[in-house]
Amino acid sequence: MISYKYQSPNYNDRAQNSKIEFIIIHYTGVEMEFHQVINWFLNKESRVSCHFLIDKSGDICNLVDISKRAWHAGQSSWNNCLDINSHSIGIELHNSGNEDFTPLQLKSLVKLLKELMSDNGIKSWDILGHSDVSIGRKIDPGIKFPWHQLAKDKIGFFSNLSQENFDTDVSDKNNQHIIEDIQCKLMTIGYGVKKSGVFDAQTVAGLKAFQRHWRPKSVSGRLDVSTKQILTEVCEKLCEFRTQH
Repeated sequence: MISYKYQSPNYNDRAQNSKIEFIIIHYTGVEMEFHQVINWFLNKESRVSCHFLIDKSGDICNLVDISKRAWHAGQSSWNNCLDINSHSIGIELHNSGNEDFTPLQLKSLVKLLKELMSDNGIKSWDILGHSDVSIGRKIDPGIKFPWHQLAKDKIGFFSNLSQENFDTDVSDKNNQHIIEDIQCKLMTIGYGVKKSGVFDAQTVAGLKAFQRHWRPKSVSGRLDVSTKQILTEVCEKLCEFRTQH
């Protein structure tokens, strides 16, 4: 059941001819009671909002009509889309960022995601975290968010490869061809990095964002064995999914 009791004033029109393509998942990241979080989104001075807010109890509040552009993603990009707010639906989960998400919360999230995907023609691999679209700036929904569980519900993809091999080859960081390959794979997946051939700050930020989603065992930004293996598999799988659809 979705409550339409509250309506945030923090929204505007989506860009002309924009299409809803993505769903962006966030955590609230504050130590507040649920009603305090709602009041923050209802405060015009906060300049932030989301389409849906899910409490730890599993209760869902719709704060902005999905036909409108909620202010949840900020400066973000994905797969060459630079106005994520115009092309997405934002879902906030009431979570401080240091705790597990509750079973009731996740159950409501999965149900809501499936409904939104069906109603809006959103593909399962376009369910993203705020950290995916805002590399180096945001870390939510964090390493405790169970992307693997969503994959079991046919929402997105999660690799079964081992996350345990943190061995690195120092020479990789100085190999232009290897770095360009890594950057190209991150870009192909959708991350907002550029091909520089240098193991620079944007590449580390991109790797950390990737690890938060697909290799949360260690978010180091290092080019270790398991990161390279999982990055290759995710890149191939997403290319396969996109080609099929």
